[in-house]
Amino acid sequence: MTEMQALQVTKNGPPGEVLAVRTIDRPVPGPRQVLVEVHAASLNFNDIDRCLGKLVSVPTPPPYTLGMDVCGVVAEAGPGAEAWMGRRVVAITTTALGGIAEYALADAVSVFDAPPEFDDVEATAFIMTFHTSHLALLRRGRLVAGETVVIHSAASGLGTAGIQLAKAVGARVIAVAGGAEKGALCTALGADLVIDHTVEDFVEAVLEATGDVGADVVYDLAGGDFVERSWRCTARGGRYLAVGFADDDDNGMTGRPLRMACIGNIDLVGVMVAWVDSVDPGMRRFGFNPYGRDVAEEVHNDLLALAAAGSIRPYVGRRVAMEDAGVALDDHRARRTMGRTVVEVRGTSGS
Repeated sequence: MTEMQALQVTKNGPPGEVLAVRTIDRPVPGPRQVLVEVHAASLNFNDIDRCLGKLVSVPTPPPYTLGMDVCGVVAEAGPGAEAWMGRRVVAITTTALGGIAEYALADAVSVFDAPPEFDDVEATAFIMTFHTSHLALLRRGRLVAGETVVIHSAASGLGTAGIQLAKAVGARVIAVAGGAEKGALCTALGADLVIDHTVEDFVEAVLEATGDVGADVVYDLAGGDFVERSWRCTARGGRYLAVGFADDDDNGMTGRPLRMACIGNIDLVGVMVAWVDSVDPGMRRFGFNPYGRDVAEEVHNDLLALAAAGSIRPYVGRRVAMEDAGVALDDHRARRTMGRTVVEVRGTSGS
């Protein structure tokens, strides 16, 4: 068995204390899977929850390799996935694990051609952020030109993608972020109004900016205390998009009273990116019901066109080596990061 280097969670705890680069066996692709020679892999807030042992979609006991989204070249392909051989791709890894390694497995349903306009670091920063934001804002949220959207955690990877997509369709963007530096980034990306939630009440600021009408769409990447407050500044018939739970200690899984949503006559819209062609019956009964490759193709092709036109570009705030990923995740947990933090696994290529 050929060996490789991988970033592993050795036990549960803070990322800087429990992550280590280890030598492990290189995986072998099965039917409709590919093995990607990883050039770059993104860090996600979900990685922090995994390190801490909090509730996540796919619970896994340590040790295991971290990493949800990658960019690289397909080195091997299982039966049914041969068409991907040798192609430069972006991919969401199998079970959303294993990406921060020299090689990673991905199911073919979650593999896409990498945008040629982006280098490997930008490309891995692109797939999860822009796929999620496109599915949320344009398909689930039905955002159109002339509408107003509020984006929480607007200086994050998903937030910076959301700002660009919303502006690309002609929407008015109200970005909510913490601190002047993050606010400046949102403005530079095209936000029409920036609200610093650490010094002012975003509910009052949104209502004032919309003449008490409220926002047509709220793109919530924070959860926690932001949820019900967001409902109070969503327009009648507006869409509240539940996407992230970075500020939710219960990870968004314990439920939330709905009466406040009822009195506002707003739509509560759930969003999750996990492209699959079939769902295990047990997972379906748990409530897991993602979109398939047909929708994924539509999303990706639209994003490729926007990238080619220069309308979108991932914002990478930091590039780190595999050995420094734990410290980088600790900074992410403490809200000391902006945009996407990417682990450079090999020399990058592309534009």
